[in-house]
Amino acid sequence: MWLINTTTRELEYFVNPDKGSYAILSHTWGDGEVSFQEYRAREEFQHKEGMDKINMTCVLASAWGLQYAWVDTCCIDKQSSAELSEAINSMFQWYKGSAVCFAYLSDLSHNVDFQDSAGFPACNWLKRGWTLQELIAPEHVEFYDQAWTKRGTKIENEGFIAETTRIDGKVLRDSAVLSLTPVAKRMFWASARKTTRIEDLAYCLMGIFDIHMPMIYGEGSKSFMRLQEEIAKQSCDRSLFAWTAQPLAGEGNQAFRGMFARSPAEFSSCSRIRSRHSMGAFEGLIQKEFTITNKGVGIKTMLVGTSATGDSIFNLGLTEDLLPRITDTRGWIGIYLTKTPLGFVRSRSSERYTAGADQRTVLDKKIIHIRKDVSPSESASLWAFCWRWAVHLRPFAYGELADMAVMPTELWDRQRRLFLDQGSGINSYALLKFAAQPGIHRQFRAVVACSTMNCRLCSVWTEQDRLFRDVCDHLEHRTELSDYVAVDYLRVYFCRELPGDTTECTARFHDDQTGYQIVVSVKLTIDQYNGAHGYFLSVQKQVLHVDRMVS
Repeated sequence: MWLINTTTRELEYFVNPDKGSYAILSHTWGDGEVSFQEYRAREEFQHKEGMDKINMTCVLASAWGLQYAWVDTCCIDKQSSAELSEAINSMFQWYKGSAVCFAYLSDLSHNVDFQDSAGFPACNWLKRGWTLQELIAPEHVEFYDQAWTKRGTKIENEGFIAETTRIDGKVLRDSAVLSLTPVAKRMFWASARKTTRIEDLAYCLMGIFDIHMPMIYGEGSKSFMRLQEEIAKQSCDRSLFAWTAQPLAGEGNQAFRGMFARSPAEFSSCSRIRSRHSMGAFEGLIQKEFTITNKGVGIKTMLVGTSATGDSIFNLGLTEDLLPRITDTRGWIGIYLTKTPLGFVRSRSSERYTAGADQRTVLDKKIIHIRKDVSPSESASLWAFCWRWAVHLRPFAYGELADMAVMPTELWDRQRRLFLDQGSGINSYALLKFAAQPGIHRQFRAVVACSTMNCRLCSVWTEQDRLFRDVCDHLEHRTELSDYVAVDYLRVYFCRELPGDTTECTARFHDDQTGYQIVVSVKLTIDQYNGAHGYFLSVQKQVLHVDRMVS
C-alpha cells in the first residue's frame, strides 16, 4: 500500500500499515487528477487541479496528527494490473483501517446548508458506486464542501444520512453489521449509483459483500454475474434472488430470465426486504444450501404451485416490512419459476409473488436447477418452443389415483402435468397406481407410455400383462435423460409389432375376488396449449362385469 508522507510528501510503500496510522480521501474524480507516475514527478504537475486535493488531504491529516495519507488517484500504480487488482480487492479494508476519511464534496457550495435538499442529497458523491463503501467502511468520516470547509461528520449526521441513503444507522455506526444485513438490501443501496466503467458496478461492491475476485476489464456485465456467483458460494441468503427485472431499452420485459440480476438497479425494489425467520440481530436462521453448476443454480426445495397461474413458486424465506409475521401463512415472498426443456427459468421476473389467501399446493421436494442467465434471444426462443409438441397427460380423474410416478423426471412439469419436448421427440412414461374401489376392485398398477419420436405411438400395460414387469425394469435402470430422447426404446423394446401410428390402446385388469374387469384405455391426440401444437395423452378407466358396463 503506497502512502503519502504528509511531511515530505513522498510516496512510501507499506506491506501492512498499522490500523489508524493514515488518513484517506473519498472524492469523485474530475479533470486534472494526478496519476501515480505524475505524482512521482510532481514538480512538473503542480498546476493540475488534482494536486490541490492531495495537498489538502495532507494538511488535514497533519492536523489530525497523522504522518501518512492515502489518495486513490496517486497511490495506485494503475499501469500494473496486479497492483490495481490488489488495490480494488483491498479497498474496503483500507478505508476501514484509516484513522479518518475526508469526504470531499466538490459540488457542495459554501452557501448551501448540508441537510438542505440542494445540499448533501444533491451531491454527485452520493451517486457514485465507489463512494458507497467509502461511506460505510471508515469509522470516522468528515465531510468538506468545495471550499474545503468542514460541514460535519458521519456520526453527527447519522440520522440524516440514513434517511437520505436508506442505509441502516447501525451499519453506518459499525460496518461489521454488514454481514447481518440481507444481500438484497445491500444491493438496494447501490441500485441508483453509477460507475464510469460497467465492470466497476460489480467491483465497487466486493467489499460490501466481503468478496475477492480477479478484475477482468472488458468483460462488461459478466462482472456482476461473477459477483453474484461468488456471493452464492459464500452465503445461503436467498434474498440474492429477490430482484425484479427492468426492461431492456427498446425491448420491453423478457418472458424468461435466469436467477441472477443484470445490475444492482434491479434491486431497487428491495429496500424493505427482511428475513421471515430471525432471532435478535440474526437474519436468515433457516438456511438452504444451493450450489452453482454448469446447469445453473442447484437447490433442493419444495416448490409451491398456485391455482392462479401455471407457474411454480420458489419461497425465498423473505417478507417485507409491514407484512404479516411468520405466525401467519400469508406474507412470505417468492419468485415465479417455469420449467422449460432447458431447465427451470424465472418467469414474470418484473414482479415477486407475495403469499395471500390464494389456494396453494406444495410440490415434491427434489433438487432443481435454475438457469443463471437467459439472454433476450434465448428467452424469445424458449417462449416460442417451450410447450411445442409437449405431451400433456390427461388421466380420467387424478383423485382416483393412489400414486403416480413419471419418467423422465427432468422433462416433467408437474404443475402443468406435461412432458416437455427438447425438439426431437420423447419417450414418456407414467406409472399409475389406481386406488381401490371397495366392492369393485383392489388397488392395482398400470403403465401408460407414449412416443413422439419417429411416429405417434401410445401403449398401456396393467400389472397382469406379460410386459408390465419388463417395462418397470426398464424404467428402473434407464436413469439418463438420453434414454428417453435419443433413441425410441419404447418402440424398439416393447412396441415393435405395433403399426407406425398407434394412437389408441387398451389393457385389462381382472379382480378375481369381485369378478369385475377394469379396462384402461389411452388415446393420443393433437391439440393446442398456450398457442403451440402439442400431444394430449388421455387415460380412461371402465369397470365391466359379465359384459355389462357398470361405470
